Amino acid sequence: MKISFVNHTFLSGSGPDRVILELSKRLATRHDVRIFACKGEDRGVSPAPCAYPSGFPVPLPSPRLIKELNEFDIVNIHFYPFCMYAPFLKSSVVLTFHGWTDVPETETPSILWASREVIMNLLRIPARKCRLVIAVSQYLAEKIRNILKTVVIPNGVDLSTYRPGEDQGYALFVGRLVWYKGVHELIFATATIKMDLHIVGRGPELNRLMKLARNLRIEDRVKFLGTLSEEELVKEYRNCSFFVSASKWEGFGMPFLEANACAKPVIGYNRAAMPERIIHGYNGFLANNFRELVKYMLLFIADESLRKEMGNKGRKLAERYGWNQITSRYEKIFNLILA
Repeated sequence: MKISFVNHTFLSGSGPDRVILELSKRLATRHDVRIFACKGEDRGVSPAPCAYPSGFPVPLPSPRLIKELNEFDIVNIHFYPFCMYAPFLKSSVVLTFHGWTDVPETETPSILWASREVIMNLLRIPARKCRLVIAVSQYLAEKIRNILKTVVIPNGVDLSTYRPGEDQGYALFVGRLVWYKGVHELIFATATIKMDLHIVGRGPELNRLMKLARNLRIEDRVKFLGTLSEEELVKEYRNCSFFVSASKWEGFGMPFLEANACAKPVIGYNRAAMPERIIHGYNGFLANNFRELVKYMLLFIADESLRKEMGNKGRKLAERYGWNQITSRYEKIFNLILA
């Protein structure tokens, strides 16, 4: 089988890019696999044309790319706007839908955000030319199910890399520092609890968050670690006491899965795809508001045995999401489409 993956980027640190990387290196042992992207760190990635008006990537029409993609049996698109190519392809096109946030970032002008929504809605027309949509969560499947047949295949985790470690007494957040991730809430919570907070990630909110920690006089207990290598990131997961996020939107919630794989319990809000990552009272807690979020943080801080118990259950859940199992599900879907 000849399989191509198409995305606007193929860079380390991006969720969809990680999915493509893990799928491609496993499928390549049995199939002919090629990756197309506008921006890539790997020299083996084939170019896909994009423009970036106002910072948003926009695929450009390309007869050359259409010709190349038609050489494949399966074209697996991971960046929704590339569906514009679907009506012109003879190959079987499968869209993996990673979603786009329902919550606009405050630094994005409202007119640009509205334009983005219009464009995304217009792309539903060519998306109907895809053979199938794979949504990475049930939450996202419900958003796109009216386009065409949709199945849910979650993202995976490398269970040999993300594995249990020690508890070194700090709470951990991993994610982009934008306002809807709610990192400011975690800093406010840290001011009322007796545990340090480690923050992994970068984004436009960084300076405001650092200022908030200084104003609350807890800058010595809030560690801004920036972007880490995967080895350093895994170390943070393995050494934390628990993972906590005040994010208002997640299309999948990869950090929850990664933390569970390291046998760490998790806390998140009861919205978007978070309830699919957290079984309340089993591998972590779902909070309905900030007060509950703090309550569950305090529970974990006070009870090490509870942290360990829920963390071990989280590891058992994560073992259902190994990349080999996820790749097999993709491979089965591709074979069914071509049968």
